[in-house]
Formats: sequence, structure tokens, C-alpha cells
Amino acid sequence: MKSNFQKLTQGFSLTEGESFQLITAIINKELNPTQTAATLALYLNRPLQLQELSGFRNALIDNCTPVNLCKEAIDVCGTGGDGKDTFNISTISALVLAASGVPVAKHGNYGSTSISGSSDILNYLGYKFVSDEDGINDELYKHNFCFMHAPLFHPALKNVAGQRKELGIRTFFNLLGPIVNPANIAAKFVGVFNLDTARLYNYYLQNSDLRYAIVNTIDGFDEISLTAPFKLFTNEKEQLISPEELGFNTVATADLKSGATISEAAKIFTNVLKNECTKAQKDVVLANSAMAYCCYDTGISIEEAINICKETIESKKAFGLLKQITLN
Repeated sequence: MKSNFQKLTQGFSLTEGESFQLITAIINKELNPTQTAATLALYLNRPLQLQELSGFRNALIDNCTPVNLCKEAIDVCGTGGDGKDTFNISTISALVLAASGVPVAKHGNYGSTSISGSSDILNYLGYKFVSDEDGINDELYKHNFCFMHAPLFHPALKNVAGQRKELGIRTFFNLLGPIVNPANIAAKFVGVFNLDTARLYNYYLQNSDLRYAIVNTIDGFDEISLTAPFKLFTNEKEQLISPEELGFNTVATADLKSGATISEAAKIFTNVLKNECTKAQKDVVLANSAMAYCCYDTGISIEEAINICKETIESKKAFGLLKQITLN
């Protein structure tokens, strides 16, 4: 490990094998908290290389608790760390998608750079985390939705949670979260915080068997925020799409703010699912859930997907799903 630290401090990248060893050392607690924090800090001002992303990811997957799903599903998530303090767009979109008929196996965690990550908001609303394969599949079978709280399946994420929270800024673990779902998902819809990361993910996922869609709004959001045009990368192509091309108006950043507390964030969350939200909040959820729908079902048009997801919100089917999974 000493030679790896020296390479990093001198500005060199690690090989895939060295990257694998680094995460394995964190998993096995061969690094103390100070060394782990130093490792995270060394990557704050340098881009993650493709071979490092691959090595880190492989180490996490090799040491995770795997889940074999009972049916084909999609993961809907974001890297976080964009500093925009938006409400829980990807988690709401995942529920809308599931209530619209698309099986969702969402991977998530507590927020490290925000008040409410997906685990925070679902736990606050009464959702109970499940940690075994039978329980996960039971949820997916009953509700078309299951949620895997990352630390229950990835020991390394539990080991670095404290350092990430104390740093309070984006680390390379933000990049790993969306690509280390422990389940055998078939598709992935992921939002990233900048274009370099979108390209990195695209290079990496091109070599996988997943159907995927990667989005980054060009003003720095890790989702389709409708505040500006967004980049879309899929298995087939790369596009720049404006809100107007999807039939939406451009919205203001202030329209997407989360609350200052978890209770305020939860109110926004439930109001969207009840169809008691602002037009901007509803539109951004529709844009993300519909684009994820098209990722899962490549035969549907974006217009059709928007209409399906819109009906799901307005009929309160999405809110009904929330009540089912939280027993509220």
C-alpha cells in the first residue's frame, strides 16, 4: 500500500490491479481511518481514470453480498455531489417508474453531501431496509420495487461512511455507487454531475451487457433538471437535448430546491407523488422517469413514456406505491 500512496501523491494513476488492492484494503480495514481519509483526499483534485474505476468497482462487487433478482429490473440513481441541493428526484422517479409497470431495483445510500439521500428519505418515511435476497425478491414481486441500502451489501461503504460524511464533499465513492448495484439488473439510468464523468461512465458501460442511459444537465446537475439542455449517452448514441424538445419549459434552479431539513424534504417528496406539487417539480420527475422508461423499454417513444408516467402521478398510483412500501 505504501507504493500505491507514493504513486498517488506524485500524481500518477493506479493500474486496475492496484486500484482493486486499494479498495480491498479499505474493505479489510487494513487502512486506518486517517489513511482512508487521506486516500479519499488524494482523489479530490484529480480525475478518476477508466482502469481505476474498473478496479474499484470490481473490488466492491467481489466483496459484496450478491442478489439474484426474480425478474428483469432497472436501477435509477445519481452520483450526487453536484452541490445543487435538489429534492430527491431520482428516488421519486424510481417510484413513478415502478408504479408505471417497470420493475425497479434501486441501489442507494444515506446522503454524504446532502441532507437527504435516498436511504435517508425512505427511512424517514417508514421504509424498512431489507438485507437478504428472499426479502428483496419478495418486495420486487409484490410492489415492482425493491431498495438495496448500500452499506448492508457493501462492507467498504460502511467502513468509509464516517469519513465521507465528515468531508462533506464529493469523493470517488460517489462515482462508484451507481455502478455497484449488488443485483443482476438489466438496465441502468444514471445521472452524473459533469460531462467528464458521463464520458467515463459511457466508456465503462459500453463493455457491459446493460442497457443504459447516462444524463448530465450541462449547468451541472446529476439528473435531467430542465434548467438547461442535457447530455444523454446510451448504448447507441450521444445526444444534446433541450427541455423544449421533450415538451417542457425551462425551469429555474430555485424551483428544484430541497428543504432545509429531512422533514421538509419528505413533504416535497410526498407532495410530488400525491400530485400536489409545483409544475416544475412534476415536470422534472416526468422527464427523468420517462427517460428511464425508454432505457428499460427501448421500443417506447419518449412521448408515450411521459404520458404513462404523468397518468401514474395524476392517478396517485405512485403515491399508492409509497404507502404500500412504507405501510403508512
